[in-house]
Amino acid sequence: MKQHPSVGLTHGARLALVLSLCVSGSALAAADMAKVAGPLPDGTPVAALAASDFAQDGGSAPVVPPPPYVPPASTTAPPTPAQSGQTPLPVFDDPYAVRPDGTLPPIPVDPQPVDPAAAVAAARAAAEPPAGATESLRDAIVEALKANPEIQIALARQDDAKYGVHEARAGYMPRLDMTVAIGGELNRPQIGANTDLRRSEGVVTLNQNLWDWGTTINDIKRARASYRSAQWSTRERIEAIAYDMSLAYLSVLQQQKLVELSNEEIAANEKIVKIVAIQEDLGLTTPADVSRATARLDNVRAILLDRTSALQQARESYRRLTNRLPGVAVDLPPTTPVLPMTADAAVAMIDTRSPRMAQAVEDRRSLDRQRASQTGTFFPRLAIQAQGNWRDDVLGRTGTNKDARAMLTMTYNFFNGGADIAVRNRISARLRQADYELDRRRREVEQDIRIDFNALDAARGKIVTIESEIQSAEKVVALYAQQFREGRRTVFDLLDSQNILFNARANQITNMTAKNAAEYRVLQKLGSLFDLVSGGEPLPQLVVPAPVRSN
Repeated sequence: MKQHPSVGLTHGARLALVLSLCVSGSALAAADMAKVAGPLPDGTPVAALAASDFAQDGGSAPVVPPPPYVPPASTTAPPTPAQSGQTPLPVFDDPYAVRPDGTLPPIPVDPQPVDPAAAVAAARAAAEPPAGATESLRDAIVEALKANPEIQIALARQDDAKYGVHEARAGYMPRLDMTVAIGGELNRPQIGANTDLRRSEGVVTLNQNLWDWGTTINDIKRARASYRSAQWSTRERIEAIAYDMSLAYLSVLQQQKLVELSNEEIAANEKIVKIVAIQEDLGLTTPADVSRATARLDNVRAILLDRTSALQQARESYRRLTNRLPGVAVDLPPTTPVLPMTADAAVAMIDTRSPRMAQAVEDRRSLDRQRASQTGTFFPRLAIQAQGNWRDDVLGRTGTNKDARAMLTMTYNFFNGGADIAVRNRISARLRQADYELDRRRREVEQDIRIDFNALDAARGKIVTIESEIQSAEKVVALYAQQFREGRRTVFDLLDSQNILFNARANQITNMTAKNAAEYRVLQKLGSLFDLVSGGEPLPQLVVPAPVRSN
């Protein structure tokens, strides 16, 4: 049987051949078409082309587009879009295009996946401070203050108030003004011809305030009070941030000590396990006693894991405030030299030491000086005015004229619609508001200090009790260990005495942290906390450049 010429062609070539035969009118049988080619890309069998709807001998048939023309290979370069008069198309760099030598580019290989856990571990290792490095709380607070937007806003307001003092002082300084003018002048007198001249003149005026009934001096005092209020506001924010960071530092220190205590407890329980095992070898204890001691050791190890996790959480909390992990925390300076002995002594220091209270006092003082300054506007003002004039061809062809004068002037406003009285009444209303605000702040600060002293007294009262408990527990542990070796105590007595000592030492660490936190809260209310943690070293320059604003 003779082989069909289309056999051996590819699927696309066979499909093109079938379509060309249909267009030229050479219709094949449906069975033969099925043998020549498979289905179309949309799944339609090729045999459907020979159906009655697509017959070439019958009625009209839909026009089937011919296959796309494939030009033969040629070594002649095709014309560029510019040569053919067409708009050049954008050129895209296709990394998968065939190279000029006919080879395919290598398949890009995805980079090796990065283990997220390894990346986090590497970042954490880079953020860890050097081993054994101690953490300077003062340096951390200073860096946090520089990076805190609230501190920078407060410092900007403080500078604003400082320059307000300079502005108020300008009221005592002489004022010198100069006016120079030149231009054309057209003079049309009733008698005579019109004149068109070039007019020029200049005036220099010097004013010096002599007496304004306290308006200027009270305005200076008002500006100074506003500046001091801004300073106390900045100090209040510094103390608040110092307290937050000191509290985080104390938390790290507490967890460090608890971890050390847990390690010591593990060593003590390992020693107990060895003693019980020796007693078992001698036939003085049972395997149950060994299991009991081992279970207690496992329990302490679990406690160590929990406290290690708590230490990491405390370090992360510290990092949230300072943007870096802390080194080894050390004990902070004692508060005895600066902390008042009693709550009443601390309350007596509110008016002179509390930043929050001092800010309210200065705000009220500023309003009081503003009211006094406004009252001075009700009276006449005395000043000296010196003026020199130079005129050339002013009001006609008059030539050059020069004159100078010095006068004592009085300025007095008789009526301005009651605006000055209304301003003074508004300031009086704000003064009344400031009085209530001052009283409210005093009560709040006093209540906070008394509450903090209650917590402080409770922590102080526990110190002697806990120390006595620790001393008694240490004696009991040593005595029970000796009696256990003699067979007069059980392993339960030995483990319970060790557990009591362990809990007492942990309570001592927790109580000392609570005591220090209460002391720091009192010092924060009195504006002395940063001075304590910084060792009396003054604050460095905290102002940093403002962030660059992108357009």
